[in-house]
Amino acid sequence: MGYPTHDTTTGLRVLSETPFNAEPPCLVELTKHTITPSHLMYARNHSDKQDELNDSDGDEKVVKVTRKEATFTVKDLMTKYPKKEVVATLICAGNRRAKMAQKTCKPVEGIKWGEGAISNVRWGGVRLRDILLDLEVSETIGLGENATKGSECEEDVKSEGRGQWHVSFASHVAPCEQDSYYGGSIPLEKALDEEGDVILAYEMNNVPLTPGHGYPLRVVVPGYSGMRWVKWVDRITVSRRESGNFYQQKDYKMLPECVTSKAIAESGGWWNRVPAMQALPLNSVVAKVECASVSLPPTLTQTNTYPDEDLAHHVKNLALDKDSSCIEANDNLKVRIRATGYAYSHSRISRVELSADEGTSWVSAKITYQEGRWSWALWEGFVDVRHGLGYDVGVKRGVTVMSRAYDETGRIQDTNCAWNLRGVGFCGAGEGTVVI
Repeated sequence: MGYPTHDTTTGLRVLSETPFNAEPPCLVELTKHTITPSHLMYARNHSDKQDELNDSDGDEKVVKVTRKEATFTVKDLMTKYPKKEVVATLICAGNRRAKMAQKTCKPVEGIKWGEGAISNVRWGGVRLRDILLDLEVSETIGLGENATKGSECEEDVKSEGRGQWHVSFASHVAPCEQDSYYGGSIPLEKALDEEGDVILAYEMNNVPLTPGHGYPLRVVVPGYSGMRWVKWVDRITVSRRESGNFYQQKDYKMLPECVTSKAIAESGGWWNRVPAMQALPLNSVVAKVECASVSLPPTLTQTNTYPDEDLAHHVKNLALDKDSSCIEANDNLKVRIRATGYAYSHSRISRVELSADEGTSWVSAKITYQEGRWSWALWEGFVDVRHGLGYDVGVKRGVTVMSRAYDETGRIQDTNCAWNLRGVGFCGAGEGTVVI
């Protein structure tokens, strides 16, 4: 049985019913809001949607932290630790997957997300760093000498490979499509970073989390892809090893282009050879592109600039009605195109540029919103194009506006992005087309 195009309760465009996965259908509406309202937040699940818990169930939810087997209820966390608020953008690693397939003309595996699998939210919760430091976990000593005897952590300490420490998150509320539970991990360095802002969140946009977004408790890892933001978290483990969960080990990896099937990935050992995705790529998306104004050449001087209307209407009334000798073959209308969109990275966006000539030249756009280090950047810009009057009067044509972003680390968004089997991490130039 097929699934509905839109969910009647949320208005989201449904990409799969079970598990429920959906995104806002209109980027224009999405980017009208600096902070994403709950009804426009995309939904990403690897298991069936959970029944709602009542408030008391949420307060008594137990989170186990493997370090002397400490346990906390949500109420404990709210009482013991100060509240931390952070504005951070939640982004699915598969955002723009459909665009990857379109641009590369190659099929990709997974849900065909458009460009709306992104939500900018004000999260409230407690800092994971505070909890770990209370348990005497540090970046340099890891679990130290006091790890619980016989625990999986003791085995990790004995295991081969003395690389960096990791913090694993797990949710056992329901079996997933590819594993008995959902899990993922991040470097301990990120969790302990005083400016990393990793929190266990119990609020979004100043109200309690909804069940679909992790109530009563979820992980928020600013600057990292959404698959590490584990919902309904009930176990946190500090370990020498990454999470062994399927979604850390055999998914969400940007496999090389030579890996064209899961069979090749398995036989070539590629899942072990390619690192798990963590930090967000630098990316930008065009949400809307439109004709803003039209300026006439000197040979057709009247009122020179016209508002956003049908360009052909201006041409016919202001050019064809004149003596054709007034129109020279090199006369051009100047069409000003307005574009808006969003950009993000694992650090602040410093600049966004636009091009209407396939990247030959670029003009700067204006960043209209960015809050703190971890939010998306909303932007608006204008680019001028010429429309010839000599021989194609009234003929319409499409103009594609491209976007690219820069971040504070000095990185520049590549206008191209290589294909990968899972279609994750697509960060080619943003594109939007208008007919003029």
